[in-house]
Amino acid sequence: MITMTKRQTQLQQQILKQLYTRGPISRSDIVRLTGITPATTSAVTAQLLAAGVIRESGAAAAQHQSGRRKILLEVAPGGPKVLGVELTASSYTLCIIDRCGQVYASRKRQTARDYDLHFLAVPAIVTDIKDFLNAHQDLPITAIGVAVPGHYLADQEIVVSANPTWKHVSLRPFNEAFKPLPVYYENNVHCETVAEQLIGPDKSGTNFTYLHVARGIFCSTIHDGHLYGYKNFVNGEIAHIIVDPNGELCDCGRRGCLQTTASHEWLVKKAKLLYENANATYLRQLVARPEDIHMETVFKAFQMGDQGVVTMLRSAIESLAVTLNTLALVIDANRIILHGQLFDQPQLLALFQKTLVANQFQLTSVQPQNVTVKPFGPQDGAIGGGMLAVAYQLLGEI
Repeated sequence: MITMTKRQTQLQQQILKQLYTRGPISRSDIVRLTGITPATTSAVTAQLLAAGVIRESGAAAAQHQSGRRKILLEVAPGGPKVLGVELTASSYTLCIIDRCGQVYASRKRQTARDYDLHFLAVPAIVTDIKDFLNAHQDLPITAIGVAVPGHYLADQEIVVSANPTWKHVSLRPFNEAFKPLPVYYENNVHCETVAEQLIGPDKSGTNFTYLHVARGIFCSTIHDGHLYGYKNFVNGEIAHIIVDPNGELCDCGRRGCLQTTASHEWLVKKAKLLYENANATYLRQLVARPEDIHMETVFKAFQMGDQGVVTMLRSAIESLAVTLNTLALVIDANRIILHGQLFDQPQLLALFQKTLVANQFQLTSVQPQNVTVKPFGPQDGAIGGGMLAVAYQLLGEI
């Protein structure tokens, strides 16, 4: 292994960051984007090519007929592997991935009910992870990245979360169990945002906001190439923006939070009330008891045209769109990425986009934000955790 100076490491990290977020690009593009000299850029990229970290991916078309075509570079898949872990209220997911987010092995454990503290106990998870890694000894890992449902206090080694399963849970046994491997922790949506920046399809390098809607609601932003405000645990908690001052009492102690209107947890609560109190609802045709209602049930009732469910989901979508429009006034983001099963429903997505446009701040000089949907996948959080580890290992930052 070649020992590099601190400056050499920084140069390599700068170049890799550009290749991740804008690649494939040429050496001259790297010079223009980073300010690193052409000679140094050539030397560093030569080292990365020799190590197999990057590869040539063809040539760009010349701007002029007589011009020389530029050789393009990109991050190469493969290389050392990392373990990505996602922890939720009812499951944990494991993925062994490479530096490009390709999954080589995975495992998911799901509880029969939410908040099963025995099933999701840290020692039990550690034992299962060791079994998983032992079953894949041909895929040795160099680091672990953990996506947590909340935030991680490094000095106390605990999770700070409103999630009852993980509230103030100590992860010290986890850290001890996997020494000397480095273990990195971050909020699950921040992890997915890092993954979107590094391995997502958009390579414009522009600022973007990632809106995740599931059991809870969280918003994460990449600004000037970095994860914005992630050290401030309040930043991104848009679930507790008040959308109706006279609304229902939220778990945070205030009334009318977005959480009570649009989160899966509250939508399921309201669907159970519809089941018990509505004169007519398709929910009673779909499940035998209100306790059996999940978001999949809610979506089926919506597709069947259940009026109560349709009204409930329309209100959720409109509240989300108005909230995001408000954020656009204070956060500089060119793109909005929507992530969650709500947005996989074409009618709801169309309503979201319509409401977003109707409530945009009207200035002729303001360009509308580009809205895209990232299809919901069961491994998204674990891949995000893995890419968190990749970011720290290869780029030295997030």
